[in-house]
Amino acid sequence: MIENDTFPRFSIFVGPRGSGKKTLLLEMFEGIYLEDNKVDSVRKMIEMVYRIGNRTFIMPNADTMSNAARNALLKVIEECPNNNYFIMTLEDENNTLETIRSRGTIFHMDRYTPDEIGSYFYDKYHANHGEDEEEIVRELCDTPGDVDTLVKMSIHEFYDYVQLVVDNIAEVGLANAFKIPSKVALKDDADGYDLKLFWKAFASVMMERAKDLYFTDKANEAVPYLSSYNATRKCIQSLNTKGINRQMLMDTWILEVRRIFGVM
Repeated sequence: MIENDTFPRFSIFVGPRGSGKKTLLLEMFEGIYLEDNKVDSVRKMIEMVYRIGNRTFIMPNADTMSNAARNALLKVIEECPNNNYFIMTLEDENNTLETIRSRGTIFHMDRYTPDEIGSYFYDKYHANHGEDEEEIVRELCDTPGDVDTLVKMSIHEFYDYVQLVVDNIAEVGLANAFKIPSKVALKDDADGYDLKLFWKAFASVMMERAKDLYFTDKANEAVPYLSSYNATRKCIQSLNTKGINRQMLMDTWILEVRRIFGVM
């Protein structure tokens, strides 16, 4: 559509978190991004639209946009002045006004499959990494961005660290337990291991240990590993909550895992 000059003036990319909306926009469009989803920011963008032309204005994560901001958009996306383009991203197309949806062309995006993630890793990194690392990538990563993050962290060093946390989180005293995940970044701009990837790896190790025990005469010992797996997966889901306090979530998670293993 872009090559044929038929791309719509207003388009909406819809897909769940991890479906590659951000990756696609970065690859395909050089745009002016909306600062936030507040009505004042939308009005500033609209003022700019009438001053300049031949630009692409991008409104990411518009699920959280207020109705006042959405209403302010209606006229400008209908007319699309000065040869400009508008792109909105949503996780759920019902999270905006029907009058906005009716004015745009909607593109639906699905999550990446493990094969697509594996292909991305192979094409970009296989020269310096082995099959065991590709297996880890397929299991932990949802997006190409996750792959890049994991490779940057050093896959084996990261997994060794996760194993260390698994071995010690319920064995050391409480004060030291709170120090164990000190290498995990709890703020977006902080250095350290990605929190989502850390929890996914922790859950994966817990599940593997549960499987190793389940079909033995120690099957009952698999229960805390399965429970810790479930508790960790819930924390991963909580990361999608707007304004979540990651430090508090981490502390609560540590206490819950220790409780599951009978350590308070």
